[in-house]
Amino acid sequence: MARSPWAHRDFRLLLAGSATVSFVMPMQFLTQIFWVQDRFPERDVLYVGLVAASRGSAMLLFGLVGGAFADRFERRRVLLGCQVASLAIGAGVAALMIAEPLGGANIGILLLLTFAQAGTMAVDQPARTAATPAIVGMESLSSAITWQMVAQQVTFPIALPLVGFLNSIVEPGTVYLFTLSAWLVILPLIAMLRFRSVGTANRSVSMLGNIREGLAYTRRDATLFGVIALVVVLQVVGMAGPATLGPVWMLKVLGLSTTQFGFMAMTWGLGTSVASFFYVWQKNLPAQGQTLCTAVLLFALFAVVFAHSRLAPLTAIANFGLGFALVGTMVSSSTIVQRTVSDEMRGRVMGLFPLTQGLSMLSGLPASVAGQAYGLPVVFPILAWTTLAAAAMIILRRPSLQRWGVSPPHQRFSGAAISPAVTRG
Repeated sequence: MARSPWAHRDFRLLLAGSATVSFVMPMQFLTQIFWVQDRFPERDVLYVGLVAASRGSAMLLFGLVGGAFADRFERRRVLLGCQVASLAIGAGVAALMIAEPLGGANIGILLLLTFAQAGTMAVDQPARTAATPAIVGMESLSSAITWQMVAQQVTFPIALPLVGFLNSIVEPGTVYLFTLSAWLVILPLIAMLRFRSVGTANRSVSMLGNIREGLAYTRRDATLFGVIALVVVLQVVGMAGPATLGPVWMLKVLGLSTTQFGFMAMTWGLGTSVASFFYVWQKNLPAQGQTLCTAVLLFALFAVVFAHSRLAPLTAIANFGLGFALVGTMVSSSTIVQRTVSDEMRGRVMGLFPLTQGLSMLSGLPASVAGQAYGLPVVFPILAWTTLAAAAMIILRRPSLQRWGVSPPHQRFSGAAISPAVTRG
């Protein structure tokens, strides 16, 4: 019988670190948006799109590099290096927002720093997920992935209204500086980790060669390709509206105040939290292709409701549903991929997830340009209906994906023999 992932000391430490990072990241991103809207009110939609695009382009570029890092080096050291770099870059962002030394050129410096910080996140994420089987073992992997999603999402209902409240009473630069105190927790937690998980990628070729191997591996496997395709549709098309431009939508189209936005955004966090605990309870669901297909379609349907709603209560319900469906998508897609991929390729395939997130943020730029030109009420419905149509097409063209996990496939992954490997010292 599989041990609970909570029985592993390093899993508890990694989980606590993930929860802290997940608490502070949305606070930093939204504080940047509030700063942009306050300093550049006439171009706020465009500049918010540029901030999202800078994050997205970094995750797009460094997601593949991060996956190769996770498959070539000691994953614990990769995590520590990424978080040290993230703290240093965050300090630069806070100083820029407080001092504003270059006037109108500050937005350009902010975009560069945002690019660098997102790059560290893109390298961190594959190493974090690829290390999980080495900590808990393959039999406890599904439960561990679900608990990681709980840790990432349960903080949202607290972080989102808190950031709205803080930005309503003090300057955004001060709020951003306050968020850096989280690294007083994050760095010691990573330093206390003892597990050893070294990537086994082919080092006889360059890192670029490793990246090409990972992409070819994913393309050849029908299950992996189908899962990534659905995640790309959700992240690139579906998230461009409610997630990337959602704050601007709520403030401008719905006419909410900053504080009211915090409480509206909290409904997304509540949806993610409820979904996270739901999948902990229904621990067999994430390993089924039907769960992934249903979650993606639900996300698209709630995006349609969000795009057409002008009533705050209805938008709140749609926002809750979007958060719930997003968690279902990410938990099931991560579980299916981890159970399908070989350990040699684990980091590179998992590196495709921050890459899709990068594409999601990058897609915010054309969406914001279109929104600035034609209005968000025109752009949001187009994005929502396109998401629904594209997801339905992928699911219909790959019926085997719906059946995945119903009957356990034979020898689907070489990682089945992985057991927890913790090195003391």
